[in-house]
Amino acid sequence: MKECESVGRYIGEIHRASCIYFSKQFNKFGIGSGQYLFLLNLYKNEGLTQEELTERLKLDKATTARAIKKLEDEGYVERVKKETDRRAYNLKLTEKANGIREDVYSIMNQWESRIKSCLNEEESDKLVELLEKLSNSSLIRKEVKNE
Repeated sequence: MKECESVGRYIGEIHRASCIYFSKQFNKFGIGSGQYLFLLNLYKNEGLTQEELTERLKLDKATTARAIKKLEDEGYVERVKKETDRRAYNLKLTEKANGIREDVYSIMNQWESRIKSCLNEEESDKLVELLEKLSNSSLIRKEVKNE
C-alpha cells in the first residue's frame, strides 16, 4: 500500500509544480494553467469542436466550456458554426493565438527540459514510456469516463 501512495504523491507533486510554473509563464498572456492545453490541442488540430476537445483531453464538458469561454474572452479563440450541424461550433484560432504560438511551445519545451534535467536519456525515455502506459491503461480511462 505504501508504494501506491508514493506513486500518487509524486505524480501529485509534479502536477502541482507544473501548474505553478505554467500559471506564472502564461499569466503574461492572460491565460491560466487550465487553458494552455486547449490552445496546444487547437494548434495541432484547429477546427475541433468543444466535444472533440473534451474527449481528447479527457475532461468534463463544463471544464472545457469554461476554458474555451476564457480563451474566447481573451481573444484567442472564435466559435464558428459547423456547416454540417448548425448546433455545433468549430473552434478557430485568432491572429492573437497564432501570434503567441512560438511562445507557448517554448514554455512547454522549457518545462520539459526542467523535468528531464535530472534524468539521463534512457531514464527519460523509460519515464515517458511508463507514464504513457499508465495514461492509456483501462483503469485510467475508466476513471476519467466515470468522473
